[in-house]
Amino acid sequence: MDTERQGDKCCPVEITHLKEFEFLRIVWDDGHLSDYPLAYLRSYCACSVCGGRGDHSRFERKDFLMPMISAVSDAALRIAWANGHHSSDYSFTFLRSLCSCHVCQAKKMFGG
Repeated sequence: MDTERQGDKCCPVEITHLKEFEFLRIVWDDGHLSDYPLAYLRSYCACSVCGGRGDHSRFERKDFLMPMISAVSDAALRIAWANGHHSSDYSFTFLRSLCSCHVCQAKKMFGG
């Protein structure tokens, strides 16, 4: 599974909001599966207020529950957070880079 597809667009073939587990699951066109806790995605909101630093401790559970998830284009997702925060856009390339599965973590650690 190639997690760093240089020059090639990352394309999801299936996006599922697993509400009961507070996760977003993406199956990519190369068969790779990525699970993203909503709290994790919320912490990467890149707006000027949030800063997108990945600081999970800044947010309470109510800050990421019941988001509205939609496609912005063929290259990004928009997540409108239920706590009144405006929408956050996440490119598919960025989402793929955030995958924290053991395969992706090993590739990041060993520069693969």
